[in-house]
Amino acid sequence: MKPLHVSELKTFQARFERFSGSEIKNITIKSPSVIEIQFSVQDTGRAFDWIDVVFELSNVNDAKFIENSKLAYLDMSEGISIISEDKYFVLCHGEYSSLQTAKDSPLYIICESIKFKELPFSG
Repeated sequence: MKPLHVSELKTFQARFERFSGSEIKNITIKSPSVIEIQFSVQDTGRAFDWIDVVFELSNVNDAKFIENSKLAYLDMSEGISIISEDKYFVLCHGEYSSLQTAKDSPLYIICESIKFKELPFSG
């Protein structure tokens, strides 16, 4: 897993077009303070080939989920937002600009650190 730094957020989100049109494959609660979320997404850095991106969110202090069985029905046309505010990160469904407004999203995770890894597309 590679840490996602604040200075890389805009470039990272642009590379994946804010995950617009992606699919959330699953959400896994690894421990009370660590959550993984996996996406299938097109990568502009690879001529729009599909890949999977797994985020590991650590030191989670607040979250709102959708059941894994319902993730496939979530409209991803708005993509996701990854926001850094104070000492926290928030990853949420939709287009939001602050930690407070992100809590209006149907899916959000607020944490202290985010790591990611890229995997081959799982279909």
